[in-house]
Amino acid sequence: MRDISKTNRVLSVYHLFLNCQEVSHQELRQQFEVSEKTSLRDIRLLERAGVLETRYDRECRAFYPVSLELRPMAEEKNQTRRKYLEKLRRLCVLMRRMAEEDTCDGMNKIALYREVLPGVSDRTRQRDFQELEKLGYSASYSREWPDEPGR
Repeated sequence: MRDISKTNRVLSVYHLFLNCQEVSHQELRQQFEVSEKTSLRDIRLLERAGVLETRYDRECRAFYPVSLELRPMAEEKNQTRRKYLEKLRRLCVLMRRMAEEDTCDGMNKIALYREVLPGVSDRTRQRDFQELEKLGYSASYSREWPDEPGR
């Protein structure tokens, strides 16, 4: 297993919920080499960011996505944690929209980003694109495109 950042792991967990009807602790442990406690923390982070609602089945030892619709983010007084939840929320919203769109049609990722996340800076978009590229999503940034800071 390659070393991945916490953010990439949490986003990968979200990707699983986007594409699977159930996600078990065993799957998370095998895929990310983390404990049950860590996988539970990752799921709770997504719930606190307001991008996921799950139900746990004790018999199957698996989580089921109840809703992937956006809900209000949990109140967070700590500014660093709140910014992290905002980042997760932003990236999950993008992941969901990109999964819904047909990637074969040459979708303009910048236009999608601006539509979904109006008012977010170009630099933040560039960072978000880099984060999504690490997960295998087709969203890239290159300094070679001076008039278009992301594709």
